[in-house]
Amino acid sequence: MCALALSESILKYMIPWLDLDWPLNPEEIYGREGPLVLEIGFGNGGFLVEQAQNHPEALFLGIERSWGAAQRLFKRLEQMGLQNVRVIQGGAEFLLQHAFKPDSIEKVYINFSDPWPKERHHNRRLIQQEFVKLLGERLVADGQVTIATDHAEYAEWICEVLEGQSALVSCFDRTRVNELPGRSPTKYERKATDTGVPINYFVWRREACVSLPPVIVQKVEEMPNVVLSGACDRDTMFGDQRPESWVMTKKGVDVVIKLSRVYRDSEGDWLLEMMAKEGAFSQHFGILVLRRADGGYLVKLASMGHPRPTWGVKQAVGKVAELIQVRFPQMRVEESNVGE
Repeated sequence: MCALALSESILKYMIPWLDLDWPLNPEEIYGREGPLVLEIGFGNGGFLVEQAQNHPEALFLGIERSWGAAQRLFKRLEQMGLQNVRVIQGGAEFLLQHAFKPDSIEKVYINFSDPWPKERHHNRRLIQQEFVKLLGERLVADGQVTIATDHAEYAEWICEVLEGQSALVSCFDRTRVNELPGRSPTKYERKATDTGVPINYFVWRREACVSLPPVIVQKVEEMPNVVLSGACDRDTMFGDQRPESWVMTKKGVDVVIKLSRVYRDSEGDWLLEMMAKEGAFSQHFGILVLRRADGGYLVKLASMGHPRPTWGVKQAVGKVAELIQVRFPQMRVEESNVGE
């Protein structure tokens, strides 16, 4: 079998979740129905591939931040000819909250997530009260989450988190076990076991009586832009612009917008490097300021970063337009779809 080019692998296996309505529709993505199984942080992909081979009826989805890990998984999937695996590159907590509807996931595997051993980094650990609450809401009734770690202190942390909530209950008569008969070990897991390091397994299921939140549909919206007219000096529009930031709140969620750098091309158009952080979701992108044929200016998103037009991104476009108006008060807004 000939290996697919990377671009073909991306189209075949990667879910373009930023371009789709939320929550995602697995039947449309996979072309069929089936129980949905997630692995959060799939590493080299061996565990995910083996599970997909053993359970061809299920729909497997790997969530991973690392682009290198995704590319390694693509090669495995192509070698094995598997059709029931897809990949999302992103943060697990945000994806659980927005991309999956309540009562929709059959199983979740979390194998050896980063223990973040330094105390000042504990807030970066994946297993937190809010994350476990999300798991409980997204799992189907009796759906399971399996967590594995070889880090003793992190295992104690996980115990405290799981024992301090009510959405999930242990599948055993205790919080954790050190053996799971029939489990397919990961490469990392075998290495730890061979060196005598004990593994802690947590297998918990969702109670049927868990109160579920409503489904919140988030459609992909049109790209934001602002059209300005009026006299200005194009050459000095952002010539001495310094980094700037704005902090706002939308429906109880903190939104931070940052302008970090400004560039100008040979045609005289401006490009501003931006970041918008909305809760746990961060996007890095560019905003263009282009001169129109009628002498006005168009403020719009650049293709760099491939941003989803969220509320924060729209506000970023609006803030850039406001910066121009502050420098040139005679300029006025002719068109805008950034909202408030």
